[in-house]
Amino acid sequence: MTTGRTREERLERALTLARTGRAAEKRRDLAGALDRYSAARDALEGVGPTALEANVLRWSGSVLRDLGDIEGADVLYADSVSVADRINDTAAKASGLNCRAVIAQRRGHIEDAIELYRGAKMLAAEAGEIRLYGMIEQNLGVLANIRGDLPRASSHYHAALDAFEEVADDEAASWVLNNLGMLYTDLGQPRQAESFIGRGLAIVLARGDRPMQGILRTNLGEALLAQERWEAAERELSEALELAREGQDRAREGEALRYIGVLHAQKGQEELALANLSEALKIGSFLDDFLLVSEVLTDRGAIHRDGGRIEEAVADWSRAAAGFTTLGASRDADRVASLLDALPGAAGLRESPS
Repeated sequence: MTTGRTREERLERALTLARTGRAAEKRRDLAGALDRYSAARDALEGVGPTALEANVLRWSGSVLRDLGDIEGADVLYADSVSVADRINDTAAKASGLNCRAVIAQRRGHIEDAIELYRGAKMLAAEAGEIRLYGMIEQNLGVLANIRGDLPRASSHYHAALDAFEEVADDEAASWVLNNLGMLYTDLGQPRQAESFIGRGLAIVLARGDRPMQGILRTNLGEALLAQERWEAAERELSEALELAREGQDRAREGEALRYIGVLHAQKGQEELALANLSEALKIGSFLDDFLLVSEVLTDRGAIHRDGGRIEEAVADWSRAAAGFTTLGASRDADRVASLLDALPGAAGLRESPS
């Protein structure tokens, strides 16, 4: 039995706090959002399981994820799924499973991620949640892209775009346009990548979505680097870094720093390249982000190779290959293995498998 306030009063207070938390999160006041979500959870204590509780737990987890507390985020996501299960809220459970899959994927637990995504997708379809279904299709596309299955990635991305267009969701469409841009960069078609990213940028600029603008500018920078258009790439990446820091998004900050490092490497500015890659590596390690760490190590290994530091190159590429293998990113793992094979005298320097 609740005390001090009636159940209805507690629910109303929690709803008000949750709404202000969502508003704070949207403007990237993450500390403020977390405070309000915590207060909402306190208000719900003793009320019993509700859809609001499941949602607030999930939103709290996403703020912790953005702040770099991956373990704390996963605990809250699991709690959200548990509450959704107790009240038989299929949509909330699907959302929670999708969030847990993202964490599993980031940690390199690929089979767990696949199982979670499949469960989430089935529940989203059952609940008629078209937008959520599209989000899961998009995440499956990201996973397929990482694993080097580019045709499957394209199929998932286009299914996601169809879902978002069905519900006229421009915000979500900008997400998948970004991923299609990344895909075409991976396919060696950076001009086509620019086209998709440009469509996404037009949406987010019209919406005033600064966090997503930063993500798109980072990936536009990558496409420009693929064409050695350094001045344009530097503009996009500098803006992306500023936006990531403004929004306290450590993962995006790390990605922007990585490509800024690559930019300096392409221009022959080794010291600046290594400094930026070092910062990106610290962030990736802090976030337990296997993909970012492996990508940065690959880039840094190339700089060491070009500088004649073979031992350092072998160390970085060996770690990168192991990371890509953990992620199931066979295409990237094979690419790094080829780089190692091409190094003179590298065989005796490789780390023994553990």
